[in-house]
Amino acid sequence: LALNPLIEANQDFVALGISSVIIFIFGRTFHLSALKSIRNLNFNMDTLISIGSLSSFVIGVMPSNGELMYLETGGFIISFLLIGKTIEDISIKSSISISDSIIESIPKDVNIYDDKKIVRRPINEIIIDQVIIVKKGEIIPLDGEIHYGQSEVDESIVSGEAEPILKKEGDTVISGSINLGNDIEVKVTKKDGETTINYIEKLILKAQTTKPDVQEIVNKITNIFVPSILLLSFINFLTKFFILGNDFSGTISSTIAILVIACPCALGLATPIVLFRTASISNKKGFIFKNFDYLQKFTKLDTLIFDKTGTLTSGIFKIEKITNENNLVVDDEIIRILASVEQKSNHPIAKSILLESEIKNLKLSPVDEFNEIPGKGVTGIVDNKIVEVEKSNKDLDSDLILKIDDKEYLITLIEDKTLNKDVIENLSNEYEIEILSGDKPEKVKKIGDDLQIDVALGNQSPEEKLDYIKNKQKDKTVGFIGDGINDSPALEQADVSLTFAQSTQIAQSVSDIIIFRGGFEKLNSIFKISKNANRRIGENLFLAFIYNIIMIPIAVTGNIVPSMAALAMALSSLSVVINSSRKL
Repeated sequence: LALNPLIEANQDFVALGISSVIIFIFGRTFHLSALKSIRNLNFNMDTLISIGSLSSFVIGVMPSNGELMYLETGGFIISFLLIGKTIEDISIKSSISISDSIIESIPKDVNIYDDKKIVRRPINEIIIDQVIIVKKGEIIPLDGEIHYGQSEVDESIVSGEAEPILKKEGDTVISGSINLGNDIEVKVTKKDGETTINYIEKLILKAQTTKPDVQEIVNKITNIFVPSILLLSFINFLTKFFILGNDFSGTISSTIAILVIACPCALGLATPIVLFRTASISNKKGFIFKNFDYLQKFTKLDTLIFDKTGTLTSGIFKIEKITNENNLVVDDEIIRILASVEQKSNHPIAKSILLESEIKNLKLSPVDEFNEIPGKGVTGIVDNKIVEVEKSNKDLDSDLILKIDDKEYLITLIEDKTLNKDVIENLSNEYEIEILSGDKPEKVKKIGDDLQIDVALGNQSPEEKLDYIKNKQKDKTVGFIGDGINDSPALEQADVSLTFAQSTQIAQSVSDIIIFRGGFEKLNSIFKISKNANRRIGENLFLAFIYNIIMIPIAVTGNIVPSMAALAMALSSLSVVINSSRKL
């Protein structure tokens, strides 16, 4: 009790010391930003924060004629803001850490042969075509192809496929995959910094730093709003002190309260946290938003146009049946001979036949006198038999005519579909679904009929796809899904565009969304998250504006002191942070 008079006598000095540290040390970033904005006549929210906190400090140290002045208010202003910014930073860092954790899992050193001995070398010293050794249980550090050995590999980080994939010599392996089986030697095709995982990381970081159109609008509003508040505060002071004759203490209190309470911090937080959370969640689910500008367009999206090959269909063919003189033939020997003669061809159908022979564990024979005639077929000698394969004359399908010596077979092929009817049915409840493809019209129509898509157009060149979308956009908002170089103009033109990690680099560069893990089952999640993010930004803007509409008149009337104004402003920002953190 004996210390109370001493404490009471020195409490102003304690408040002065604490406020000085908070305002000038912890709050220096606000003041530097405000100074820069004033120099450039480009006002931002830091302008109000700096002027409000410094004004309260200056008034606090002035002689007060015995009246209690608001020395602590500047400290309250900076403190509440720093608390809100800390919460914002935590939200942001939580999303960034997801992509960081993927990159951090990649080994920093790799195994190589040096004078027939295995030694460790930094990953950044490895060059293209150099061979590295990946041991059982290790993460494959760089993109490449298997040079020696075979092993099961877990590629779920990129493909989403839970089952391990058997990789043999010549097969491609992706950085970030896990070698589950034997030791393998990998010939590097992409050096450190250019791998699939590096590319995904760059896309994530780009998405996290991209501002949508609505953020640009918010910035423009802030540029007008801040000087308007400065003018209002100045008029408030002149009117109350010089015209109405109010006391200096009350006048300066309401003036500072206006500056503090009008700080548009909540407005500044309205979009960034939502965008960071959107990037975080999409990354977890296996897709990336490269650009957030499309968010506003998504609410108006009413048409989805798909490419066919590689998009609606996988480009992989399966043998449906084999017939000989109108009789069904079920004979793996026929498939074995067919695959044997096709093994030297790079045609997609040839690769599909080889894949089917692998699935059936058929042992292929060498092919002699192999000859491939572009656009027609292949010939060769297998097991001393003359084998000829040529395309059927039918336009509707990709059937093959197989001749083995004097016997002839019709190989009926079907192209595997990657998009099932359930996905189309769900999408067609909200969107008009169409197909544009460069493939034969009959094939495209067949896929359309199978998936119950009414508009399915074939023989579409890249220019025709582009023109079709332009015409559609006269009264529709169009989304386009494609994967090839020929799809790039259409992807660029569409209001919203989507492609896959396996697509061409050009297609990825012009698309808004890239699915890097999984397939079309992600579409519903993409659309749901997009709409929820757009709605959440709208809610945040409403919270920010309604706060200012209610609180600024209260501050003008002088019914709130600066410290409470600082608390109200901080609570407004926190409400936006909390709303942004809700499940998308």
